Amino acid sequence: MRSKVAAICGYWLLFNVYINRGGDGVGLVSDVVSSEDMMVWDENSAYMGVSRLLLMENAGAAVARRLVSSLGQAAGKKVLVLCGPGNNGGDGFAAARHLACMGADVTVFLLAEPEKIRTLEARVNFEAVQNMRASLRLFVVDTVERLLELANVFEDVDAVVDAVLGTGAKPGLPDLYKTAIKLANTVNCTRLAVDLPTGLDTDTGEGETYFEPDIIVALHMKKPVHQKFIEKTVVEPIGMPPEAAFLAGPGQLKLLLKKIGLGKLSSARLAYVFGEKGPIDFVRDFLTGLKGATAFCDLNMLVENPELRYAVASSRAVLLSPDVSPSSIKPFLPRSQPIVLTAPTGFLTNPIYVLWSDKPMLQDFRDKHRDYLKDVEELCRKLAAPVYVVGEVDMLSNGVKSLANWLGKPIKQSHFPYAAALVAWFISSGADPLLSMASASYLLRSAELPILENPKNLADHVHSSIERLA
Repeated sequence: MRSKVAAICGYWLLFNVYINRGGDGVGLVSDVVSSEDMMVWDENSAYMGVSRLLLMENAGAAVARRLVSSLGQAAGKKVLVLCGPGNNGGDGFAAARHLACMGADVTVFLLAEPEKIRTLEARVNFEAVQNMRASLRLFVVDTVERLLELANVFEDVDAVVDAVLGTGAKPGLPDLYKTAIKLANTVNCTRLAVDLPTGLDTDTGEGETYFEPDIIVALHMKKPVHQKFIEKTVVEPIGMPPEAAFLAGPGQLKLLLKKIGLGKLSSARLAYVFGEKGPIDFVRDFLTGLKGATAFCDLNMLVENPELRYAVASSRAVLLSPDVSPSSIKPFLPRSQPIVLTAPTGFLTNPIYVLWSDKPMLQDFRDKHRDYLKDVEELCRKLAAPVYVVGEVDMLSNGVKSLANWLGKPIKQSHFPYAAALVAWFISSGADPLLSMASASYLLRSAELPILENPKNLADHVHSSIERLA
């Protein structure tokens, strides 16, 4: 048993055991992306310096080019662009501007009140279109009655562009959208959907009333819904970095918050169990500054103190000090709560490993990042548990998906215990282990050194970063 664990430790430290590397894409891009992953990648792209405004500009230009290619020319072609108040509508505004610049006769319907435009990027593009009084027509169409008054516009167009709802939308349309889609479907013209047809679920393809496209311009990658329209779907790159797909960044934190809700963090229940050496002072202070409840438990007191036993038994996760054997805590865990450990050890029911490595990676990361991602996934399988390796480049995996973080500043070994504490806190709020590890990596590497030197300031940094993304 000990020899197996030692072998695993050696693998973790050196990352140089031979692996049978079948396949190409551990943690990388597959052929189809879910709506959740697209949200993560979009957030990570912005963190990498590729703004949503730039992605929206590229999307609009790509849609305009595809439509003109289908129509044969832009000059003299009448195009109606239906826009919603979200980022899909922003793509539509950008496409309308490009089409007008190419000589098309463009009309834009905003199917909402302007005040309901949800994002800065969509508003910037709406305002640009609003200012183009000489080259296109813009109508605010925020009621069914107003839409029916303008129904004649549908009758004399060469193309209708659907930019009403995007990847974040679910089936079930309000009457205004449903009426607009029905009108568009009755017109004998080219119908183009931006990213996906309004009315269909991105991930399942389900939906009753939906825009019936001749062309779908899938932005960046295909989504599951496109399997229903294989011959009609074309993929257009929009400049999103490939790294956004395997970066452990703010996108995972945003998804974590979406899945569990902000309120769950306030009800986190964590038990920090330590041995004779006592708790690490700065970890204790950091956990005290985080929302929720952390019980600080001396292992030697668990047998004698029923309140401590209850705190451990009722926790949602346990953070184990390095001087405590996992086997000694197991009898106090009636529900096999996740245990966060900082060294490979014996087999447990539900372990999560946060490990330290001083292996240099950054210099050759470009050439070897795929190998590193496969290495950490293989380590995860060997340990039969999620793994987060903290180092010059953070590497993490749940055995199915692997991520890396090379941005920001690597944390020092002296601050390494923060990583395990933050992962344990997220998990004790009910969060997924991979999202917890990725969120911890992003939050710690985005903190400046003075913040890491002060546990209370680090807790404030965590909370403020969460509030920005919630």
